[in-house]
Amino acid sequence: MSKLFLTFDLSLFNLILSIMSHLISSSALVSVLGAEKNNNGADFTIKSLKTGKDYTYAISRSEFKGNWYTHIKVEKGYLEFARLGSYKNGKIYHKGQVVDSPSAIAIAFVLQKVEEGKIEFLDANVEVMHKGCCLRCGRTLTDAQSIERGLGPVCVNL
Repeated sequence: MSKLFLTFDLSLFNLILSIMSHLISSSALVSVLGAEKNNNGADFTIKSLKTGKDYTYAISRSEFKGNWYTHIKVEKGYLEFARLGSYKNGKIYHKGQVVDSPSAIAIAFVLQKVEEGKIEFLDANVEVMHKGCCLRCGRTLTDAQSIERGLGPVCVNL
């Protein structure tokens, strides 16, 4: 009976951990944008401190013919993501056209500021939250330091 109870408690703990969001510095996105490695990335939420508006994104990277692409999806319903497009030079493109939806403009702005190294500006104006998975590879984060920074021990050094 106690073994069953322990299993239930661990399952409940993992469920709670998976739905919790963790506030991190936008500097964690530097590693995601600079990754020269195919990855699935992870889900994260960006919230404007000025407007209170938030969007949840899934970001990944892939290589095609020697060029690296950052792919962006936005949450349309609970854990249902739709492709926005690919990030390049401060804009989101889909099939060669600039995407100008509010969610595309928001993530393009944030990623451009990350590329420009304006982390302090971002941290003063937006909150970046993850839900317990590495922003680079998507694996579950299990130790306090990794959860606090949003990157696992391997990805933080890449």
